[in-house]
Amino acid sequence: MIADRGLEIMAQFGSIILRYDSVASTNDLARELAASDAVEGLCVIAREQTAGRGRQGRLWSSPPGEGLYLSLILRPQINAADSGMVTLAAAVGVAEALRLDFEVPADIKWPNDVLVSGRKICGILVESAVQNDQLQFAVMGIGVNIAQASFPDDLGNSATSLLLETGRRIEPEDFARPMLERIERWYSAAINHPDSVIQRWEELSSYARGCRVGVESPEGTIEGATRGLTSRGALILELDSGEIRYIVSGEVSLRAVSAAH
Repeated sequence: MIADRGLEIMAQFGSIILRYDSVASTNDLARELAASDAVEGLCVIAREQTAGRGRQGRLWSSPPGEGLYLSLILRPQINAADSGMVTLAAAVGVAEALRLDFEVPADIKWPNDVLVSGRKICGILVESAVQNDQLQFAVMGIGVNIAQASFPDDLGNSATSLLLETGRRIEPEDFARPMLERIERWYSAAINHPDSVIQRWEELSSYARGCRVGVESPEGTIEGATRGLTSRGALILELDSGEIRYIVSGEVSLRAVSAAH
């Protein structure tokens, strides 16, 4: 049920907020609204998701009242091939909010996993509707672990929360306000000055350069050292043979030995 609408007035993102006690997925609901011509910047927030999901169809744990479960409607005037820049911009905005507004040392793992102490605190899922290589709209889903004091056994070693990192209880929407402001800034940069997004992403990510990683791809696991991002946001990977690969999709994991810059 919608609790209220439009109480948090911002420049654009969050100028209309639809709040729900429980939904299957905020992304699914936002996508339905976007297909019905809802305006850019409309934000769907739920206290609970019963079928929240992350990248590659993974379940996103969404217990009631313990996380920020939010989806934004976007209508960027860009080609579908450039949509990855929007995802990078979201990760930059979330990481900056954690670092600068809440003093939590966030890191980014390509392309958009936000980590603290090597554990995931935020997942981002951008889903797009494309026609003739042009984006019709995109839905940016963001899940931030806020108040979890513990996690199920299968997540215990891989997830963390704002409560666990700071010892402070913060309301999900108190995190959403500065986060939305920062995401809006970097979203605008992604459209108008994409090089600045690449630069800031690399500044915030310890994985960006000189990091030994493995990438799970359709052809198997590829290992090498990271060498930054391309102008379109692909991960540059230098293999042991010296060959350069450009990774546009895949799951990245850290390897024990770091490579030289």
